[in-house]
Amino acid sequence: MESIIFSVEKLGTIGFVGRTLVVGLILYITSRFSPNRAGGQYTGYDFTFFWMMGGLIVSPLYDSKINFLDTVTAAVTIIAMHYLISFIAIKSRTFAKIVYGKAEVLISQGIIQKKNMFKSLIPIEILLSQLREIDAPNINEVETAIFETNGRISVLKKADYMPVTPADLNIPTVEGGLPSILINDGKVIDKNLEKIGHDRGWLACELKKYGVIDMENVYLATIDGTGTIYYSLVK
Repeated sequence: MESIIFSVEKLGTIGFVGRTLVVGLILYITSRFSPNRAGGQYTGYDFTFFWMMGGLIVSPLYDSKINFLDTVTAAVTIIAMHYLISFIAIKSRTFAKIVYGKAEVLISQGIIQKKNMFKSLIPIEILLSQLREIDAPNINEVETAIFETNGRISVLKKADYMPVTPADLNIPTVEGGLPSILINDGKVIDKNLEKIGHDRGWLACELKKYGVIDMENVYLATIDGTGTIYYSLVK
């Protein structure tokens, strides 16, 4: 145990395996308590934080003289700093611009802003590839393009090239809502049935309309806000 936690001159096989397990545990705890971000919403500061934490936490595997007490202390300090900086950035827009930078307009009213392209170090090839990803291969279709602080490019098409919606055609729509699970791996979720005002008898009758005789043969059954039932049988 001493070779796992404290510094030693040489790390044996058992010590290395032990340290690897401890590293895995620390990485899990670190990721669990690090500030969450939506997918793809990480800033340059966030990535720097992750790289630093990764290198710091695994360092005891490569240098037996490094003990985990120092590693944990440094990791906790960095996490606390990350939380503090994120908290201050929420309270102060000025501070947020300093830490995370600010969005730059790359296309305005259909015109490429060369100065901002150079400032953001965005080559024209990257801009064009981002436009193709949102189905706007022709710059004439773009009203505004903004280089966000998370590294993504947000694009707003001109009104003439926006897709038609039901509202544009005055077509009424029905909200589907989130689906509710009625059967999971052959087991009926009575609580969810009660929430929609039905029971097992009603569910059995509905499934019979689809040719399902035994509900135990249903792997998954859900119902959405419109009353539409989806089911998948056990294979």
